[in-house]
Amino acid sequence: MTRFVALAAAALALAAGPAPAADPVNLTEKVGPDVRTRAAVDLDLKGELLFVLDGKKESARLEARARHAFTERTLVVTDGMPSSTARAYSEASATAAVAGEKSGRTLPADRRLIAARRTTDGLVCFSPAGPLSRDELDLVTEHFNPQCVGGLLPGAPASVGDTWKVSDTATQAACLLGAVLKADLTGKLLDVKDGVATFTVEGTAEGVEHGAKVVLAVTATGTFDVAAGCVTSLMWKQKDEREQGPVSPASKVEATVTLKREPVAEFPAELADAAVAKIPEGEVPAALTAIRHADPKGRYALVHAREWHVTGQTDAHLVVRLVDRGGFVAQATLSAWRPAEPGKHMAAADFKKAVAEAPGWIQSKVLADGEVAVTGGRWLYRLTAEGKMDELPVVQTFYLLAGAGGEQMGVTVAVTPEQVRAVGTRDLDLVRAIEFGKK
Repeated sequence: MTRFVALAAAALALAAGPAPAADPVNLTEKVGPDVRTRAAVDLDLKGELLFVLDGKKESARLEARARHAFTERTLVVTDGMPSSTARAYSEASATAAVAGEKSGRTLPADRRLIAARRTTDGLVCFSPAGPLSRDELDLVTEHFNPQCVGGLLPGAPASVGDTWKVSDTATQAACLLGAVLKADLTGKLLDVKDGVATFTVEGTAEGVEHGAKVVLAVTATGTFDVAAGCVTSLMWKQKDEREQGPVSPASKVEATVTLKREPVAEFPAELADAAVAKIPEGEVPAALTAIRHADPKGRYALVHAREWHVTGQTDAHLVVRLVDRGGFVAQATLSAWRPAEPGKHMAAADFKKAVAEAPGWIQSKVLADGEVAVTGGRWLYRLTAEGKMDELPVVQTFYLLAGAGGEQMGVTVAVTPEQVRAVGTRDLDLVRAIEFGKK
């Protein structure tokens, strides 16, 4: 009897034919001006920094955590994804430990409104309230960018089991790359249940960030609310290997990003029309993309172009590198000197003698020297010379900046002869931006 029942059931199944396939669902994120979402992004990162010390390869353990919560209002759409948004952060914090040494950073209350713009060179963030510090800029630029989530979908109806290629544009935004060299990320629709579609994104990518090559492997799972047209969650796991760049060491890390997201019915006050009107359209003024830097001891401060990156700091020196489109251009060393009496400074002749006798510097030809105009009651002297450092040809410009109260700073800018034109006046702009006695 049991065998008869089984055969009868099989016959009925054959007569009925295969179960009908589920209808395709439209996997398209709703985008457009004034679309608004609330997002929470959590990061857990572990790995190691790799560097060479005294000719030996060394490594340092790296661990980091970050938490960001913000409401985002779309302003401009490009390539089917938001390309300009306004973000009101309620939380933005990160902690890191390198070789056991811990550090942390948070976003101050007066910099909680941030404009985020996708460009061909990567993400550009700024605050309409004024310049950010480098830590503040990194805090709002280097977390997972939700502008990319629509690009992780096919933007068309799909059935369970369907796959699609993720565009290079979406890959660049998702992986926070300055440029994509090669990308092979593939999306797949796994399931649709109760109006929620589950999808995956897997694959590899190669690109460049801050002048360093990056090789990535991605495994991600997300959910999409079909009725709302919104990616509501994403678990993004990424392994990456980075070569040493002009402003960063090599590294091997594994990062897990958890994104929670939901549509918002109304704008919060922080993203109301009056607040968003403060964000300039078109080209961003240089004053808003500049970086604030203050000496920890309050001896000086400056607001400099974003292309200058701090690569080293001690009590006596600040080392910054000029990077243009990922390429190293020049290095500047800023040194706070012992103050002179108020209204006085080192004599130009003594400065020139000290430059010529600098350790390791073999000066061969002075190209230019003399006083340079500067405002604010300060005095500035500049000497540019050709010579050699460690047997390598180099052009160095030496600056002596003095304040009315006897403050003195020396700035040395080193550049290869081939890059002199690329520097232009950017070194002079950096020196002129120094203000004494500000923290």
